Amino acid sequence: MIQVKSGERSNPILKIRDNQLFYDDKLAGSDCQVIYIFNDNNKLISGNYTFTRKYPNPQLYLQDYDVFKTLLIEKYGKPAKESEIWSKNSSVTEKDNYGLAISQGDLSLTTIWNTDRSIIKISLTLLNKHPYLQIHYTARSINSLESKDELNAAKKKL
Repeated sequence: MIQVKSGERSNPILKIRDNQLFYDDKLAGSDCQVIYIFNDNNKLISGNYTFTRKYPNPQLYLQDYDVFKTLLIEKYGKPAKESEIWSKNSSVTEKDNYGLAISQGDLSLTTIWNTDRSIIKISLTLLNKHPYLQIHYTARSINSLESKDELNAAKKKL
């Protein structure tokens, strides 16, 4: 947690139960909230960028999704999985209208990468009647982040 705090330019806007830190930030010019989640040993287990910008044109959310997806591809390579989940009632078929489909709750987009250390997922979906774009990082092995002393003490008890 100390390392994360030292790497941030601003003070956290919120701290919950000593295991979550919230920051306001910008990523590629887009306003976002950054959330860090730690285990009981103050090891980072998850991070999240939630984009807070509201657009009058829902197609612009899709544009942001595509920009960040491209940046993630440049950094992490080909995704392990990409999915478009459509509702059965959707009449949208052209990519030019995907933003509308997302804003109506008819479409959710997700792209996932697997690295040695993390699972990275970008998603665009409808949440609380608004398009919701986020990039989520999760540690692949939470066990490797546990305290070595606590694991050794547990072995003695087993």
